[in-house]
Amino acid sequence: MANMMIKKQLRSISLPSRSHPSTSGIEEALNKFKTTNSNKSSSASILTGLAALEELYDCTDEFLNTSSTQRVMSTVGSDFMEEMLDGSLRLMDICSVSRDLMVETQEHVRDLQSCVRRKKVAGGGDQVNVAVSGYATFRKNMRKASKKILGSSKTIVGVSSSYDNGQCDEHLVAVIDAMRRVDVVSDVVLKSFLEFLSGRQSNIKRKLASVLKKKKDHHEETKNELESLDSAIRGDLCFCDYLQEKLEEVEMIIGGFEKNLEGLLRRLIRTRTSLLNIISH
Repeated sequence: MANMMIKKQLRSISLPSRSHPSTSGIEEALNKFKTTNSNKSSSASILTGLAALEELYDCTDEFLNTSSTQRVMSTVGSDFMEEMLDGSLRLMDICSVSRDLMVETQEHVRDLQSCVRRKKVAGGGDQVNVAVSGYATFRKNMRKASKKILGSSKTIVGVSSSYDNGQCDEHLVAVIDAMRRVDVVSDVVLKSFLEFLSGRQSNIKRKLASVLKKKKDHHEETKNELESLDSAIRGDLCFCDYLQEKLEEVEMIIGGFEKNLEGLLRRLIRTRTSLLNIISH
């Protein structure tokens, strides 16, 4: 159901009929999502998406702090500003929870790695069994938390009919379109990340293409690194080198996720501050 909601809301977002010089930086950053070179929601494509979001929010904050943007945004109604603030808060919450999940995952993975190494040197499997049980329980809770966020996420609204391109200032329309597209792309990337954690099949390129009006691509279903580790544990391979290999793969991607989510959260906070400054002035 979450996937259907995402597809529906993305179809409701249309690109502006014309761009404005003031939004060129954001347009350029958004265009980079078109070059996502993975045809599935792999860890690599999600890491690329998160890194691209960091760059996008650097451009967004620069955009919000220009005098021309501040001037035109001060003329929009309170409904739009509330929409932007609500969106920023929602994205901050998702990013914060996701980062915390990565920190906890890293702790469990390193604990399990340590137990496996001690097992190979000194023997005895009790500690490994306890660590495996703890990780399996955590993964179950992680999937539940991810699905809960996906299920409770609000639908992003499309361009409001109260802002008619033919009746409003061109600059104002460009600002509204740009900010909403930033919100939608951010939502898509973070939801794809949550689907990665929950084990749902996802396609970040297909969803981003819907936002950016690019042709959809087919994708091949495959297990991600977390699911491969789950399979290793369920397959009673806890004392094999295979498990250690899968733990190393997970540790690597989790470290990347944690770093990018932390960087993105800082930028989301900064953007929210810029929005609040515009309102207060």
